Order: sequence, then structure tokens, then C-alpha cells
Amino acid sequence: MRQPNVTVYGSAACPDTQRARHFLDAQAIAYEYKDVDESPELNHYLAGLNGGKRVIPTIRLNNVNLFNPAEQELALELKSALSLS
Repeated sequence: MRQPNVTVYGSAACPDTQRARHFLDAQAIAYEYKDVDESPELNHYLAGLNGGKRVIPTIRLNNVNLFNPAEQELALELKSALSLS
């Protein structure tokens, strides 16, 4: 079973970002982390994805964008992505 392609856009100071990263780590899901506080370009990218808003964490899972997902939503999307691989 292949791992899904996961990117987490967030901030080290954001508790929701830390929650999402902890959840992915606990599930042994590999992901790329991009700190939006370190890049104005990432903030513009997120605004484009989120209808002009900066919502963090934004998690890109294969071709699906999740905006500050609850753990249950993230788990369902991961399960779906893993079953498709």
C-alpha cells in the first residue's frame, strides 16, 4: 500500500497545526511540512486555495485540500486515500 502525498501548511505557533501534525505522526503518515510564517509566497498560495483566507492548517492530501480538519475528517480522508493506492 502506497503512502498518500501529504503536505501540511501551518505555523509552529498554531495549536491546530500541532494537533494535525501529531495525528499524522501517530498514524505513521509521512508528510511534508511548510511553515507559512517563513514564506509570504505560501500565504498567497493558501489565500488562493481558501477563497482569500489564510486557514491553517491546510492539509493537501493527494488532490484534496482540507482546511483545519478535525481528526475524524482527516482520518476518513486518509483511509480513502490509502484504499485507492
